[in-house]
Amino acid sequence: MLDAINPPTSPPYDSGANTPLPSSQPDGIPPSDPVQPPAISLDSPSDTTTSSTAPQTQQQQQQPGEDDDPALKRHKPGPVAGKKPSAEALQRRKEGRIKAAATLAQNLAKTGIGRFETENGFGLTSVKTIPLINQKNYFTEYLKKDEQVGFIRNWRHERALQQKLKKLKQDQAAAQSQAQSQGQTPGALTPLNGGGGGADKKGEIRNFDDFNLNEIEAEMKKEMTAEVVVDDDEEDDEENETEEIREEKAKIGEDVIILQPGTRYIRIGKATDAVPMVVPNVIAVRKEGKVPKTDEIMPARQLDDGDGDIVIDEDFDAQKVVMTKDFRARMRFYKRRVLPNSRETVSNFNRKREPEKIHDHNDPNKKEWIKGEKEFYVGEDALKLVLNDGWVLRHPMINGNFNEYSYDYESREEVLGDLANIVKVCLEQLEISNIPKLKVMLLIPDLYDKSYVETWVELLFKFVGFGRVGILQEAVAATFGATASTACIVDVGAQTTKISCVDEGMIINDSRILLNYGGDNITETFIKLALEDQFPYKDINLIDSYDWELAQELKEKFITFQDADIAVQLYDFYMRHPFKQTEKYEFKVFDEVMLAPMGLFFPKIFQLDNKKPSIPNYHASAVSNKLTVDRLFPKSLDQYTNKPNNPSSKSQEELRRQLNYCDLTDEELLLKLTGEEIPKDATTEEDERLYDVPLEKAIIESITNAGLSSDLSKIKKYYDNILIVGGGLAKINGYDLLLTDRLNIWRPKILSTSALGDIVAHLNGEIKANTAKRQALIEEAEQKIKDSLPPEQQQALQADQQQQQQQAEIELPEETIEKINNETELKLDIEYIDELIEKNGQHLPVTILPSPREFDPSMITWKGGSVYGRLKVVNEMWITQKDWDLLGSRCLYYKSIFNY
Repeated sequence: MLDAINPPTSPPYDSGANTPLPSSQPDGIPPSDPVQPPAISLDSPSDTTTSSTAPQTQQQQQQPGEDDDPALKRHKPGPVAGKKPSAEALQRRKEGRIKAAATLAQNLAKTGIGRFETENGFGLTSVKTIPLINQKNYFTEYLKKDEQVGFIRNWRHERALQQKLKKLKQDQAAAQSQAQSQGQTPGALTPLNGGGGGADKKGEIRNFDDFNLNEIEAEMKKEMTAEVVVDDDEEDDEENETEEIREEKAKIGEDVIILQPGTRYIRIGKATDAVPMVVPNVIAVRKEGKVPKTDEIMPARQLDDGDGDIVIDEDFDAQKVVMTKDFRARMRFYKRRVLPNSRETVSNFNRKREPEKIHDHNDPNKKEWIKGEKEFYVGEDALKLVLNDGWVLRHPMINGNFNEYSYDYESREEVLGDLANIVKVCLEQLEISNIPKLKVMLLIPDLYDKSYVETWVELLFKFVGFGRVGILQEAVAATFGATASTACIVDVGAQTTKISCVDEGMIINDSRILLNYGGDNITETFIKLALEDQFPYKDINLIDSYDWELAQELKEKFITFQDADIAVQLYDFYMRHPFKQTEKYEFKVFDEVMLAPMGLFFPKIFQLDNKKPSIPNYHASAVSNKLTVDRLFPKSLDQYTNKPNNPSSKSQEELRRQLNYCDLTDEELLLKLTGEEIPKDATTEEDERLYDVPLEKAIIESITNAGLSSDLSKIKKYYDNILIVGGGLAKINGYDLLLTDRLNIWRPKILSTSALGDIVAHLNGEIKANTAKRQALIEEAEQKIKDSLPPEQQQALQADQQQQQQQAEIELPEETIEKINNETELKLDIEYIDELIEKNGQHLPVTILPSPREFDPSMITWKGGSVYGRLKVVNEMWITQKDWDLLGSRCLYYKSIFNY
């Protein structure tokens, strides 16, 4: 009797397969033949289900006489009720089911049919997740190569086209010359290098066997080298120069204009010109209505109640006494005799002099006055104009910047329009046309204002219409003009004095200094001194343009630094005013001709402050007089921090804090050399201008900081190459000897020796040892405090230290800190410093360079700009109108040779 396949008491089915078995017949396999069932193997699952009943069926088939009814065979009796299968049978059934399930799962896996819950290959979303980026494994080359900047690519493309065009012209010229030498016309040239069907230069047909391999290789190399761009240095070989190349070199710079805008004058000209055209930076324009006139008189003066003599004020007299004392000490040192009562002699003579009327035919330098017929007049014409009620003189620049606080200007367009008109008139006088095809090199101050530079570039593009603009710092241009690679440039102009140290064509940033006084202040001081000596022209008013020109003429003629010329001397001058007869004055002078320029070394006599205008005749004030407008030209601000981003200088900041090297003691000086902060005086007002620092102290400050910023060994070169440019000081006779003496007097001993590098190295070693000692004392004090703590606190402190992976901070008592500070206070050994100076040091001499080739010192900077404008490297500095419209001020960052 057959047992039940799945009795109710059988254990739960567990095939061990990954998926349930929906069907035992795989897809795509035809069903087996029902007539001929497949053979049952011993290992098949069906064999395991019927193996227990096989012996009984065989016995029944073998016994004869049994009932063979088919119905009975189809309905076999089931198991006996109450009979339980054996454990062995159940085990066999279980193993059979496991084998069957495994075989079925294997067959399904081969056909790819199944259900995979976690390995079906489908994502939860179609959006890919972004993996985390470790920044140290990534980098970018964005804006790190020149090729990525648009106008640099354009410039290189233009240069490549120029070189191709030049090479094409050279090839055509060579072909023409070769044709002429062979007696052929240029139009009937035969191909070179055997071209044209294998014919050689003589026209003979040559076979391939006739060619020499070495000749072919040489010819190929020659062609390859011809395609390579020729180096600039090779093109400049003088031996291979032709007349045409020399003519082309002579034309270099014909399309370059050098522009140096100054407060008093504008210097402009072609780069090929020997000298520039100098035009006063003034313009006369028509004014609607009456021009307001002021009753103010400059310089301010008053009459003495006693004898009626003219005096300025008490502060001016006090500064005059200080200068006179220094002047007499200098005269005694050089054994110059000063006659007593010389000033009284001068005053008595001038008090009695009366002017002499001069007729026009006797006037040696009669001035032709101009009556206003044009819309405006520029430069000398503006100064010759008869200023009636309908005209006003305007000065668009003051103190090296735009004259934005003047009463004469109401908008920035008026300032820019005046400057544009002055430049255009200068170009017309130079007979320069086709401005869009010209290039202009703009000379800017060393310590520049970004708003000033960017406004000038925009003016040259939009108001004047130049095709290309480049910028160059004035100190760098001065070194090119003086043919010096390393120098200390001192530019004393009309209203500003600029000092910078240049090393190999680059300005040392920390050496830049801007002082707000110059030659115009000398003019004003000279008139003040002359008035106190009873100058015969008592009504002189420097606000009046005619009187200002007279004062300038007197200064240029009479002031000097020559000690031997200081004596009571008689001079004369002519006073010319429109609609008035020329008057001749005679007057005597004594020491005022030397005291006035000595104001550069005693700037307090200029009486400048943050309220008084720098130049009286410009009608400017230090604060805005317009209630509706703060500044016509706002300061340049950083677009991210909204803070001023103009360039800064260490020397300028320290002089503003009144911490110059010359006024410090030896200990303070050594501390400053090491970078230690020195307590500064409390100041309530912030004034950007520097008007009370003497010139010689500013030069020492600039040179010292230049050496500390770059190389201390360069200090000797700076002192050996001090170049004075500009018209404020360099045109005064004997300035070099006086400036040398002033530098030697005020330069400290430590800064005047070549052992300064050893001194700084010694100080740095002392500071390093002192810092290590301080750290050791602090650690020792902290360890003592730790040892004094209870064990519980020590364990907690150690746990915090291990958890934070760093030293746990322990607060030290104030008494301990004060004791450590006293023990580690930096003590400077002045005696050892003196020993270093005596053993290793030599005195550094001071040398003032003369003007090269007796060139006008006021034009050296412009001349250097003209030399620079003809160099080939300047082609990389040009900014086009398209570049400026696209990138604006960012062009200056990419196109300037300095870090803008």
